[in-house]
Amino acid sequence: MNYKNYSNEDLEEAYTTMMDYSGKASKEILVEIDNRGGIDIFLSTLEFNKLNKKEINRITAEVYSMSNDYSDLDFIKQFIKSDVLNHDELNELIELKFNEHLAILTDRTINQKTIYGSLAGMAVGIILSLIFYILILSLFGKIVYFPIIGVYFICYQTIKLITKQTRDNTFVFLASLAGTIITLLCLFFLYR
Repeated sequence: MNYKNYSNEDLEEAYTTMMDYSGKASKEILVEIDNRGGIDIFLSTLEFNKLNKKEINRITAEVYSMSNDYSDLDFIKQFIKSDVLNHDELNELIELKFNEHLAILTDRTINQKTIYGSLAGMAVGIILSLIFYILILSLFGKIVYFPIIGVYFICYQTIKLITKQTRDNTFVFLASLAGTIITLLCLFFLYR
């Protein structure tokens, strides 16, 4: 196999996979590693990247855990330290993970906007899904079941457009599912 076109990350991944599964690396990958500076530099870079990933995962877990209890970013920054990342990298990572976690929590929050938006989106989604399915029925001349996925997709996207929340929100998911079921029930009664 030719490893010349592999990025450093892809080469590391291929080497690690080979070592995990067979315990040895192929000649081709060893030649490419030698062309990029040698096995010693490659292994030290690999170890450094593993250490960085481990540290980033640890900091992510700490930020997620602390941001469940505290909403002040500066307060959280005071308690998280790192020997691997420098101060600027640490602050950037903490801010990134804090905002990421805040977005997840906001997405999962059920409030009046979620409820009313989901209901309005479900109504619009049902109408659009009925039109879509009627077009499918006229095209095929009989009820087919594969467009049900399209019906769910239409209901979900309509609700998502209105609420700005994803299916990770329980109410959005249930409203999308209910819209799909109601659409199918309407079709059943229309074409019975």
